[in-house]
Amino acid sequence: MSMKGKVSLVLCVLAIVIGIAAFYHNQQASGTERKKVEQDASYKQVEIVTLVNDGKFMRYAVNYPLFHQEKLDQEIKRFAETALEKFKTSFSQASDVNEEKRYELNIDYEIIHYAKQTVAIKFNTYEVKGGKQGVNQTKVMNFDFKKQTFLSINDIFLSKKDNLQKLSHMTFEELKKDRTLAENQPLLKQGTSPVAKNYQYFAIKDRYIEFYFPRGQIAPNHQGPQVLAIKKTLLTGILKPEYIKKELNKNEKKEPIPTRKIVKLPKPSTFHPNQKAIALTFDDGPNPSTTSKILTALKENKGHATFFVLGSRVQYYPDMLSEIRKGGNEIGNHSYNHPLLTRLPLKQAVKQVEDTQQIIEKASGFTPTHFRPPYGGTNRQINEALHMKVTLWDVDPEDWKYRNSQYVADYILAHASSGETVLMHDIYDTSANAAVTIIKELTKQGYQLLTVSELEQWKEAREKRSESNR
Repeated sequence: MSMKGKVSLVLCVLAIVIGIAAFYHNQQASGTERKKVEQDASYKQVEIVTLVNDGKFMRYAVNYPLFHQEKLDQEIKRFAETALEKFKTSFSQASDVNEEKRYELNIDYEIIHYAKQTVAIKFNTYEVKGGKQGVNQTKVMNFDFKKQTFLSINDIFLSKKDNLQKLSHMTFEELKKDRTLAENQPLLKQGTSPVAKNYQYFAIKDRYIEFYFPRGQIAPNHQGPQVLAIKKTLLTGILKPEYIKKELNKNEKKEPIPTRKIVKLPKPSTFHPNQKAIALTFDDGPNPSTTSKILTALKENKGHATFFVLGSRVQYYPDMLSEIRKGGNEIGNHSYNHPLLTRLPLKQAVKQVEDTQQIIEKASGFTPTHFRPPYGGTNRQINEALHMKVTLWDVDPEDWKYRNSQYVADYILAHASSGETVLMHDIYDTSANAAVTIIKELTKQGYQLLTVSELEQWKEAREKRSESNR
């Protein structure tokens, strides 16, 4: 063999070796896909398809269900395979991939509801590209087996008229009770506005319609996604009957009771923006005899008030919170045992309020959104740590010092005016007696007696009315 032929042979062998080495390197970098199909443990007629790849620089695990329903299965496969192909393409086009800048994809699912009428599947996708921060995405598919069609939020209503408006009102009123959501009320308001896109992720369940709000829609990203269920009976006259019928919508396995749910309609606002209003507030309770006397007077005069309770007293009289709430009154947080919070280490100050929140929630199921610091003593650090509305006062008769019912009543009636907040204490007989007089007299003078939250809404309504008149 000539020298030229030998060189060509060596080069050919070298190219083959390099090609084989490159092939195995790429195999190690991108890995080899393995596919597995098995039966779902909960639903026998459902199969689970799993695609797994454990490459050195690229990894993925994609799981999706097959229901042996052609139209549904095609869409599920298209969703999963499209996401996977996009991921693979991103990896193939990347130039600086290494072990620290890996590409990872995980798609998993949950069958939220599976009945004769419908199925709801929630897909969770988590993707990391080249070591960047991972991205979470949620997608919910609702499929009607009887109609062989995918459902949007408008498809489940009898008509489009006002339905989203009603849904928006119910959702916002319920979610703003959560103090962690209430502190970002503009975002909450926007994320629950009557737009179909805000309610695109839902599941028709046995007794509830459950809504899923992705991360960042109604709360900041760090608070994660949010869920709210609405009892179907509250949607009577709005929902199509096929999505209410028990025999068609009963899940094949027992459904858990939702943790956050609406079981009764929010009460319509009873205040009038054009009529003067005032907020009576009572600190340091509850106390069965004196608090009950004030509640009776409020009920007789169709008024509301806010009771800023101490956690230590709620532990003694937990049933009083139900009595307070029953009349449409509000409960606020006044710390556990009334220390001056600014003299405590931040951790202890926060604990005073957070422990009281838990005690109130356990006793009444209500989560206060307003906090009144003992002696009015607070600071920026405490307020930022608590994420609650701080409620102080405009009128203080110092009823704790002047134990004289007539003096306290006269002082408040002389100094209080519309839009203000009055401070009293519901643990003294003299204060309770004064409150009865004040409640009757202010009502006679045409005042609406509102809770702190209602007074805030009253002020907003007046502001909007004023802007529209300009």
